Amino acid sequence: DQGTKLMNLDPWNRPRRQDWDGELYENGSFYFATTDLIMKKGCLQGGKVAYFEMEPQHSVDIDIDIDWPVAEQRVRRYGYFGRGVSIMFCKVSGCLTDGKVFLSVSGENSVSIHTRDTAGLRMLQKDDVKVVLLISKEDLLMKSLITKLEKMTGCEVMMVGEEPLKDVQSVVEKNKLDLKDVAYMGNDTADASCLELAGLSAVPADAPPNAAQAAKYTCKNAGGGGAVRDFVEHVLLQNEQAKAQMNQDRIDRNNF
Repeated sequence: DQGTKLMNLDPWNRPRRQDWDGELYENGSFYFATTDLIMKKGCLQGGKVAYFEMEPQHSVDIDIDIDWPVAEQRVRRYGYFGRGVSIMFCKVSGCLTDGKVFLSVSGENSVSIHTRDTAGLRMLQKDDVKVVLLISKEDLLMKSLITKLEKMTGCEVMMVGEEPLKDVQSVVEKNKLDLKDVAYMGNDTADASCLELAGLSAVPADAPPNAAQAAKYTCKNAGGGGAVRDFVEHVLLQNEQAKAQMNQDRIDRNNF
């Protein structure tokens, strides 16, 4: 003889779901309370109460095992940092270039770099994001082009070993940052550790599966064909959202 009791719905004035503004619900992320409220009344909430409204993409209430992959997916999509990206590391071969080497009869080897990608790097620099281009110590051709790369892009060029993480970590620590404050773009299995630990990370569309699985973002374009510009726009968007989040004070101070 029991039926569903309506709490917040009028069936005679039922809105379409796309017209529904949504509701706030408690996700248990954090509480602030006075000592007296907790010790004397045994309660976390009481008296005048204010709330902090979290963005949906930053709010996951983990209660059961299925909530973990939801949280992981959101971290991969939106990153896990509050200040935005301060430094971006980008592999040159396979990201800024397509990995091809052009051989000439005269003996001068060459590579090509897309102007969209270099324009993207300048966009980051205008947004006060430091860009460090990474070249493998084994890549003799790219080592010979360091000066030209620096002049063309205006970026610092750094040589790294087979495992870039150690070299990247030293730069991050020198700037008194954490890996979650940086963006990393790689294209190979050796980049997996950096791709996993960076706040934002990406691979070109043609990256091998091991690298793609470690990255938080996969570009629409292949290496050397606009992939860097693709990731740059993603980084700038995330930075903009992070800054907006810091500037918004969603607590109604009149309630205090």
